[in-house]
Amino acid sequence: MAAQLPTSRVDRTSPVPFYFQLKKLLAEEIVAGRWLPGDRLPSEPSICDHFEVSRTTVRQALGELEAEGLIRREKGRGTFVAEPRSTSWLLQSSHGFYEEATASGHGVRSRVLRRGLEALPSWACDALDLPDGSVGVTVERIRWVDDQLVMYVITHLPEPLAEVVLAADLEAGSLYRTLERGTGLSVFGGRRVVEAVTAQEELATLLKVEPGAPLLFVESVSWDRDLKPFECYRAWHRADRTRIEVQAVNQAVATRAGLDPTTLRLATR
Repeated sequence: MAAQLPTSRVDRTSPVPFYFQLKKLLAEEIVAGRWLPGDRLPSEPSICDHFEVSRTTVRQALGELEAEGLIRREKGRGTFVAEPRSTSWLLQSSHGFYEEATASGHGVRSRVLRRGLEALPSWACDALDLPDGSVGVTVERIRWVDDQLVMYVITHLPEPLAEVVLAADLEAGSLYRTLERGTGLSVFGGRRVVEAVTAQEELATLLKVEPGAPLLFVESVSWDRDLKPFECYRAWHRADRTRIEVQAVNQAVATRAGLDPTTLRLATR
């Protein structure tokens, strides 16, 4: 369905830049539900003529809407209202993706592509504080939230955890809960790094996106209560369906307020 442009106009007497005003006008149509996911936006020249602004202004406004995940552009087809992001994941939380999503009322399911004992890659050995060439558990999965494919993840764990992990149902359950019930391990903390990347051919096929589509790459290591690393992973999230948030806090203020800064969660998108 083609989206109809609003009757509102850019205020030429306002000090607010035209592109920002235009972005706000278009975003309001999406947020208010007047434009629905899958609706096709008018062409750039049509938006220029309607609002009497330059092509540069339109492109800047559309670029920001795309960066915020409100629209998507498809080469050779046009610009469309994007599907709502499936979930917001709080990066600094010690909880896993499954726990974050289900706590927000979302349904999560996974498909295990590969699981077994094998020699771990060097980066995983380093993250788990193991000698190079160590054998450990590898679990490779793709994951959905509310029936929308959102991520591909490959997880590595030390060999002593193999019996529990290899026997667990990781398609409908949580790895962290499995470890806690089976071994008593619980996540005390960890380190996560986020990077913007583009989908190469294999990842594009797995995540059902076009090659070159933007992805959010997360590398993580988790520690137990003795600060010993017991799990690490690399995950690639569809940027059009996942938002990563950070909550920044002054640790001294948090402590005075009686909050534990280690449970507060940082994020970016």
